[in-house]
Amino acid sequence: MDRRQFVKSFCALSVLPNVSFASGQLLSGQPTIAGSGFSGSTFPGSIMDADLTPSSGTMDLISGTLPLDITGHVFMAEGIPLEKNHFTPNGRGALTRFDFGPEGVSFMRKMINTPSAIMQEHATGLLDRFALLGGTVYYSSNMGFMNYCNTAPNYMGNNRFALSYEGGPPYEFDANTLELVTQIGNMDEWRSSLPPAIDWMTPEKWLFPQIRTTGHPHFDLETGECFTINYGGNTGETGTKNGFIQLIRWDQYGPFESWQVYDRQGNNAYISATSHSLGVTRDHILIFQTAAFVENGRILGIRTVQPQRHRTPVWVIRKSDLMPGSDSVLADYIELDFDTSDIVCNYDDSDGEITLYGQYMGAMDKSEPQMHLDRLHFGGWVDKSISGYPAAPVDVGGLVRARIQVNRFSAEEIKEDFAVVRDMRCWDMNDPAYRGHFQFPEQFKHIYWAAIGFRPEHLPSRVAYAYRNYPNRIFTNGSLPELAQPSALLHFDCDAMAISDAYEFPEDCVMRTPQFMNKVGCTGQDEGYLFTAVVRKNPTDGRGNGKEIWIFDAQNLAQGPVGVLGSTNLNFATTNHALWVETIGPRPSGIYQSDLTDFLIGKMSKHSREVQNIIENHILPQYS
Repeated sequence: MDRRQFVKSFCALSVLPNVSFASGQLLSGQPTIAGSGFSGSTFPGSIMDADLTPSSGTMDLISGTLPLDITGHVFMAEGIPLEKNHFTPNGRGALTRFDFGPEGVSFMRKMINTPSAIMQEHATGLLDRFALLGGTVYYSSNMGFMNYCNTAPNYMGNNRFALSYEGGPPYEFDANTLELVTQIGNMDEWRSSLPPAIDWMTPEKWLFPQIRTTGHPHFDLETGECFTINYGGNTGETGTKNGFIQLIRWDQYGPFESWQVYDRQGNNAYISATSHSLGVTRDHILIFQTAAFVENGRILGIRTVQPQRHRTPVWVIRKSDLMPGSDSVLADYIELDFDTSDIVCNYDDSDGEITLYGQYMGAMDKSEPQMHLDRLHFGGWVDKSISGYPAAPVDVGGLVRARIQVNRFSAEEIKEDFAVVRDMRCWDMNDPAYRGHFQFPEQFKHIYWAAIGFRPEHLPSRVAYAYRNYPNRIFTNGSLPELAQPSALLHFDCDAMAISDAYEFPEDCVMRTPQFMNKVGCTGQDEGYLFTAVVRKNPTDGRGNGKEIWIFDAQNLAQGPVGVLGSTNLNFATTNHALWVETIGPRPSGIYQSDLTDFLIGKMSKHSREVQNIIENHILPQYS
């Protein structure tokens, strides 16, 4: 195989100015709407709004049919923006469960009530209230940092489920009630992620310290182990001598085991951006630095953009090096030549060879929001109603495969096996879906990917300018399409390294959160259905509120959805990850409880009577 295999569709189009690829009229030269830059946008603005109260009911079949062999339960997490500039995937958390049965589909939706979210809802004191910093995170000078815990639902085994989040510890929840049960990890098992000097100045009474971890802890159903990380100590590339990565192993019953990660030269490992994904194979753990970076200035309200660097740092750790009683572990450090966020790996790592599959993110940062009154690349400015929604990418993305060879005392990329597929349907590559979600198969054969699409009216000038010199661009800033490119659901054949099947959604749709659902009696990685969350500007067949669930046959995406579901009682916003399980049951009683309530009780006397009442009457009853 060539050293680098590039499969690029429509490459020649990158040299043509003002090329449009979707049906419709060119937007250039048309009159604009003040505040938007575009007239007649097909974007479904209702994705910015959702109910903040529980709901339940029956899903109506709006179009098509519901397959007789579709079954099980899908859990879907979402983020709801609470004010202008609030980054929508990082918004107030909600969790919905869809129950598929012979009599149809029902749903239950509840808010994700972490202690900090409960406190935000009730606290009114001037120094107790939470303020939004840079559109990204809520902060209270008396309390600490918000944890909405809305990134991904996870199955732990034995009817135990967890919600994870990159800005705080994960929580277990009860699958039947959707209520949070306990924080995972005692408070002293998590290390503050603030730099030491800032951490030293934080008030002793803080209830919610800043704790950074991965969005995807790995719960291994085969071994019963959970692997995750805790990192911080630095801010970007500043203060890296204080940076740390703690690798955590948990047996799901007792205390954590943890090891600080160092490279072979004795340098402390650190993460200067985020670590959305974690890779776990039979014998190895891979810690990735992923392409979402919150600039220091953004927290202070400065709208500068630091572009991604077309690289993915990886720390490769051998499970055999995790020695009980030791507090450190050595890792081999390598850099892969692409940006990614969601990345998966074959569980099989025979002969030390690790195979990875991920997004190729084309000139973008997953954490970059549009901000109110941002100037837009194609003219106009960002309206308040859309501020906080993720900025559009500045180039088309793709899908990659990379391989790493782990030797006894080193690790290196097998560069001749690197491959990337660039395709005009790969705008804003997002979540993967596959059989056994979050449980990696021995070898991946089929992965389904969401491409959210491209909206020219969502591209701030500051973002386009920052990525003007990004490597390997197909489109330049001067040749970006002036028409919306639709969301797409892609079937990636891992053996052929090709997109073998796809469906492009109508232009008024935003599709997120694909989830593979096993077909009864089948074991193939492409034998099942795809659940997708769709928000439409024009509801299907004119029915409902445009908040819909589209179901696809995994072996025939191109035919379109086999069924479309909706309910006027279901109103969700920007969805994140989902999870499918065949059955659910009550969480085993008395199996695990962290010391969260003891920690909160110990801090109560340092707070106002109002805060004490909130802890006593709203938080402790849920978590005791």
